[in-house]
Amino acid sequence: MSAVRIPTVVVPYGGPTREEGLQDRFVYLRPETNGVMVESVLLKVIRADPRYREHISLVYLANLPGDFIVRNRIVEQHYASRLFFTRKGKAAFTPSMRRRFTQYFHVDFESATLLGAFDAVASGRFRWDELFEVWVEPHDLFEMNGQTIKRIGDDFIINYDMPALLHKNNKQTDIAVMVFRSSLSYPDFQELVRLMGAALVEHGILDERVPLARAFHYSKGPFEQLLDGLGYLYDGNAERLPIAETSFCDFLMRKGLALGSIVNAVRYPIMQFRAPGGDLVEEDLLVYTFGESYEGAHAKLMSAVAQPLV
Repeated sequence: MSAVRIPTVVVPYGGPTREEGLQDRFVYLRPETNGVMVESVLLKVIRADPRYREHISLVYLANLPGDFIVRNRIVEQHYASRLFFTRKGKAAFTPSMRRRFTQYFHVDFESATLLGAFDAVASGRFRWDELFEVWVEPHDLFEMNGQTIKRIGDDFIINYDMPALLHKNNKQTDIAVMVFRSSLSYPDFQELVRLMGAALVEHGILDERVPLARAFHYSKGPFEQLLDGLGYLYDGNAERLPIAETSFCDFLMRKGLALGSIVNAVRYPIMQFRAPGGDLVEEDLLVYTFGESYEGAHAKLMSAVAQPLV
């Protein structure tokens, strides 16, 4: 048996920043874009434009080998919330999710054929690649609490993409991981990601027919930064860096939150929040804080009144 390769850390992560307005945003390349030119192409996009060059610094760059990712079950840990619903199926749904399902699809929840993607494949009626690739009308896709439901005929498939995602992440699929420390707004960072995707297409690294979201991931909010840090931040000895050393976790701890409570919030993100008007809103914490400042994300976490699935 060959030895498991360990991460190659090109730019070590140097710890948190406490400078107001800066955030650490992860970008990691999905398997379809692996190649020797990828990192240099993305960095050239930043260096070529003063809008980005003056507001972004690279504070971490590493290559995580596919066999290391598989051995440490990094992908499974990253998608733990989605995998819980994919495996448990409709039994995992909270009362709020059951009501929202019926309201959206106009189908009674109890009588609906609502299957986790793994059960759908195990039934023999669907292939993993078919679940992923089959096109449906936009109104046949519904996202709530970080989960996606896809209507295919009379069936409703929970997290249809999970079997394909696990299938595509294997021992041969290395992932390049970067952390950019940036003061850019989330819309501006999203535009940078779009330009990065265009550059990958231009250099023949990314098929122009591949949606950008399948090519690489970027942190869309502060709590997603924490989730990314829990999975993809390592030192040169293949040791996971303490999440307390990341910028947003450091921020939350200086606000008085215990490390265990912070990790618990990321691991069990479905919560009920008290909205400004007084109503209760049930949502995935990561989704609920997309695009937020560190202060805004902290305020939303503090508005949580329950974690239904803990």
